Amino acid sequence: MKITRIRISDFHQFKNLDLDLTYPKGHPKQGQPLDKVCFIGQSGTGKTTLLELLPVTTHNYPTNIIEKIGSNNLNNNLKITFSAGLSNEFSIDSQTGENTNGRIEWHWDNCKFNGEVAEYDFIIQEVFHKWQGEISSKPIYLPANLNYEIDGVETNQNLVNKKIIDFSKEKVSKVWGVILEKIQTYQEQELFIRQEISKVVEKSSSNVKAIQEALKKLENWKNVEFDPIKDIADNCLDPLLSKYKLRVKTEFDFKSKEDIGFIKIEDFEGNEIPHGLWSTGTKQVILSAMPLYLLKPKHTFILFDEPERSLYPDLQRTIVDYYTSLTEDCQFFYSTHSPIIASNFEPWEIVELKFNSDGKVYRELYYEGENHVENYKWNPKFMRWDDILQRIFDLENDGSLERKEKLDELATLNVKYKKLVKKGIDNSDEGIEILKNIEELSKKLSKWD
Repeated sequence: MKITRIRISDFHQFKNLDLDLTYPKGHPKQGQPLDKVCFIGQSGTGKTTLLELLPVTTHNYPTNIIEKIGSNNLNNNLKITFSAGLSNEFSIDSQTGENTNGRIEWHWDNCKFNGEVAEYDFIIQEVFHKWQGEISSKPIYLPANLNYEIDGVETNQNLVNKKIIDFSKEKVSKVWGVILEKIQTYQEQELFIRQEISKVVEKSSSNVKAIQEALKKLENWKNVEFDPIKDIADNCLDPLLSKYKLRVKTEFDFKSKEDIGFIKIEDFEGNEIPHGLWSTGTKQVILSAMPLYLLKPKHTFILFDEPERSLYPDLQRTIVDYYTSLTEDCQFFYSTHSPIIASNFEPWEIVELKFNSDGKVYRELYYEGENHVENYKWNPKFMRWDDILQRIFDLENDGSLERKEKLDELATLNVKYKKLVKKGIDNSDEGIEILKNIEELSKKLSKWD
């Protein structure tokens, strides 16, 4: 399931908002739903609100915003067009309707199959029962205030019947039960084999052949048995943890029962980092990546609110592609204040929200004339960070007020020096002093190469 259009007629700060979320003309995927979308804009423009409105109409799920403000003013004000199927062959408008007993109702209309009008019963059977029920995964929502708690890990059984996987209401660690059981089973088996080796050594310390056979048994077991810890390290966490000079501890070092069935982190020197001392950034990486790795979502949409939190800029440059690599044919929606996160997106994938003179939110268009790839004014992927801040995020100044004052001072000194040059007295004491000040200020204000 992928979202292709969002229409909000009248809901809080939104008035007649119509967002086209398909590839523009001239693109190889013209007309198909965008693979990823980035919401940017000032605080209060409704980025998080848009994220939380999506599951309302697609899965009839009451997100936090609905629970806080109620659903009465959503009546007939929200319509989302989504596609389904391996080739997006199904297209459906899902719209909120009249409330019954205080609950949101929604209905599907304008149902199409391969561009042709389709019978409602056919759509219900193929999309609701087969596609949503058997093929596509549940949508996933990772909020800005992700619960970092990892003590007392629970199983994921109570997530099975949820309409969406909403980590604004659930601990991320709940999905860990899936892998921790596998880790525990693997480590218990390894411990059992190692105990057998110890017994052989104890009984036959001089029998080299018996010891070698026991060690060979452990080696053969490791070669054929799936190692969940190594798989997590290689295919999930190590590519990102390496940015922190950390890695998953793959060697089993049994000292107490607490060592069984948990993911451990160590530095490049092999020093274990207790999970109580994990940095916020380390937790952010692990707790946001693990649900995608464990749940293996496919053919659904995934919502990320402020993924840049606690992440150093070099990690922000790679995090979007990294999350995508953990999923299969999923559509991602991000809400961000980070120019570095925004630089991961093509211009047609960015939805910049702004306030008009009436205080209502509209989308700032990055193209002129027809919505064609050739008509976009700029592309964040090709821009410097400061250009993104000024052009995309509308930051008026390129630095602090102190920098502006120094720039004004430098400009004044340049004017004075040019006047001295014109008079032919630039070698005077005054000219030499001004030139010295110009050089010192220029060094302080210079951009790094």
